[in-house]
Amino acid sequence: MQLPSAEFFLLTIPEPHILLITINRPKQFNALNPEANFEMSRILDWAEDTDEIWCIIVSTGGKAFCAGMDLVNWNKDRSNGKNNQGSGETMPPTGFGGLSNRGLARKPIIAAVDGYALGGGSEMVLACNIVVATKRSKFGLPEVKRGVTIAAGGLARLARAVSYQVVSEIALTGRHLTAEEFKKYDLVNEVVENDVDIVQAALVWARKIIANSPDAVFITKFGIMLAMERASMEGATNEWMASEEAITWRGGENLAEGLDAFANKRAPQWKNPAPLKNKSKL
Repeated sequence: MQLPSAEFFLLTIPEPHILLITINRPKQFNALNPEANFEMSRILDWAEDTDEIWCIIVSTGGKAFCAGMDLVNWNKDRSNGKNNQGSGETMPPTGFGGLSNRGLARKPIIAAVDGYALGGGSEMVLACNIVVATKRSKFGLPEVKRGVTIAAGGLARLARAVSYQVVSEIALTGRHLTAEEFKKYDLVNEVVENDVDIVQAALVWARKIIANSPDAVFITKFGIMLAMERASMEGATNEWMASEEAITWRGGENLAEGLDAFANKRAPQWKNPAPLKNKSKL
């Protein structure tokens, strides 16, 4: 399998069916400039369309997971007369890192956080299915401290995940929160010791996911996303089960394999899912 070329990210396949995306801007504390935002969006698009990829891990090296938008770059643009932050010039429709405002994606994404995840970094974390973080990690949406706002999808996700008072505390004070605090608010799945290899900790979760039928995992994540996006639970369920994704799941080999394996008391042998003919849209 040929991986996409990338300037700001390192791409590897640590184990079959798992894509590891490593943000590689350590001198900028892994802050992303517009070019990096668009590049990561293209990488995630590729992963969504690649049948061999069943799960994605996003991680980094250095002292930060991601310090958010590259404010030095933004200040330089403003000094040159560009006031385009939050526009299509600086960020794709899929949001910060091509992730924070991504819509009906099917592939599960795991954030492996070691260090600071601030601003857009926290927005990306809020869009991930599973979050593993070291104890020293810090989260936060400090945009108000810099005169900017949380414009890449993270504010809406946070408002749906926690109480009105908690989202107000996090967004209006701009303070940093520890990994344990984020876990208390159910925004982190697991906190590990600082000496634990965070990618290995994320791989433990990835293995649990890819041990299942990819078709079933993809259609289940799709159902979760629809439930979050639609106003009606009944409407979301009906739309989900009538979707092209559901049709593909019903007709896929893995549904038959799972039922046969259960009936014959054997371990299932999962295959790559059938490609979608037409993806659903928001």
